[in-house]
Amino acid sequence: MNPSRRQALQVGGLLVFSALAGRTVYVQAVDGPDLAEKAKAERTVTWVNRAPRGDITGRDGTVLASSAVSYDVGVNQSLIAQYERTEMRLNESTGVNEEVVVDYGAAAVAAQLAPILNVDPLELGAKLVGDRSYQVIAQEVSPDTWRKIKALDISGVEPDQRTRRTYPAGTVAGNVLGFTHEGDRNRELIGAAGLELTQNKLLTGTDGKGSEEVGRSGVIIPTGEQEDKPARPGATVRTTLNSDLQSIAQETIDRTVSAQHADWGVVVAMEPATGKVVVLADSNSVDPSDPSATSEENRTARSVQAVFEPGSVGKVVTFATVLEEGAVKPEDTWTVPYTLRVESGESFEDSHEHETQTMTTAGILAKSSNTGTIQIGQKVSDDVRYDYMKRFGWGQATGIEMPAESDGILYPPSSWDDRTRYATMFGHGVAGTALQSLQVLATVANKGVRVAPRVIDAWIDADGKETPQARPEEVRVVSEATAKTLTEMLIGVTQEGGTAESASINGYLVAGKTGTSEILTDDSTVASFVGFLPARNPALAIAVIVNRPDETYGGTVAAPVFREVALAAMQALNIAPDPSVVAAQAARNGAGGERDANQ
Repeated sequence: MNPSRRQALQVGGLLVFSALAGRTVYVQAVDGPDLAEKAKAERTVTWVNRAPRGDITGRDGTVLASSAVSYDVGVNQSLIAQYERTEMRLNESTGVNEEVVVDYGAAAVAAQLAPILNVDPLELGAKLVGDRSYQVIAQEVSPDTWRKIKALDISGVEPDQRTRRTYPAGTVAGNVLGFTHEGDRNRELIGAAGLELTQNKLLTGTDGKGSEEVGRSGVIIPTGEQEDKPARPGATVRTTLNSDLQSIAQETIDRTVSAQHADWGVVVAMEPATGKVVVLADSNSVDPSDPSATSEENRTARSVQAVFEPGSVGKVVTFATVLEEGAVKPEDTWTVPYTLRVESGESFEDSHEHETQTMTTAGILAKSSNTGTIQIGQKVSDDVRYDYMKRFGWGQATGIEMPAESDGILYPPSSWDDRTRYATMFGHGVAGTALQSLQVLATVANKGVRVAPRVIDAWIDADGKETPQARPEEVRVVSEATAKTLTEMLIGVTQEGGTAESASINGYLVAGKTGTSEILTDDSTVASFVGFLPARNPALAIAVIVNRPDETYGGTVAAPVFREVALAAMQALNIAPDPSVVAAQAARNGAGGERDANQ
């Protein structure tokens, strides 16, 4: 060969070799990691380990809301069509065990899955045939069931892990708990109402994740990378609710609303000294597991949202004001007519027609006289009364951990007209919630100190660490002496001759106030009774509100509900009847035979 030609070929070969070597180095050093990562990604299956949403419990730990992990089972129909079920069988001609295909396709998969899912194999087989990459064949499968399916190692059968909310107590505290919906991102549960909404961030846990490398057949590669990071559950929210009393209160108010053909009713109970809400019951309570089955207006908590004029319950604020200011004494006497015309020319009437009477301050409260209350309320200025209204909590949200709590309505004296000025003395021209009405009587029960109500007792994280609720701020509204005097006057409301005899309970002294406010738009009323017991050593304050009942007055509509719930509460709290009260009641009733105040 020509030397020049040989040299040219050598140089050319060297250049080709260099190019190939360079390309190999480039692929390995530069493109290699990216290509390897891409290949790994293509053969890696990932999933999310759903975090259980935290529980919501009653004060005793009774679970009111919980979460359950379940699986929706889906299939890749194309992979199912390629499935082959094999068995090791002896080849008689060779004497060697060999892997043999014994069944294949959708029929083979259905035959194995049907007994586990407890469904008909033919119906299941029909769902497995097609060209969809994901077809759901079973929903809400338990983890145990999914483990049995996974053990079959069928390529194309895929899980979709989901967390579902459960409410073991049904409708009990439904309006307090609220409900959830499933978000579009990762199917996480999101609070939509009640505590589920306000505590959503704490209840929501942190999802874990998992991954594994699989071959083209869908079989896990034993030497491939695998990861399984567990989820961290959300915090448990322990409420202050007594679930047994909550159930009794809901049943009682439902029964009354039905019997009275009322629009709605609520019962709220709290510990005056701590602010812990024991009962927060709404009629027609929503079932959190199926909120759509309840009308939209019944899915909220009217106990903290619905606003109404408190009526004569508002007189408690007026009497507390004049007593604290030293303007009147319980034994002062007044001339009380049925109709009273004030300086502005406005006329006001009592609820029942009567002759002009001489009554004490205490008697006016016991009989709930409007005309007497106006005379008493005029002993202090409008600005002073307004200041005490604010101190008792009118016109401001209590701060309870519920969504959409109403502030109520309280206008300053500068905006009062000639009629509103007097109407505010007996609970009109001002509006609030059931919780705010309860707060007024609870303040009197707590020796004149207002403690903001709360419905959460503590938060408990996934590690068991408990964070108690901070004690609410206390506000001194009236002196202990004034609260004590007013308590004795409120006891008279439930005694013989008072407006709420039907709230009395044998063996216990009850202090309270009836309320009846007119709904001017349709000539109906809001009937209420708010009280506390045992009156001289209060354990519980309770408010009952019934909107638009057939009957009119709080003493006949709401007071009996109070009595039923209060008696159940005394039994639940193991507060025995007071022997001295039993003896006094027996003595009062001795002449005409013993009267059971519980009947």
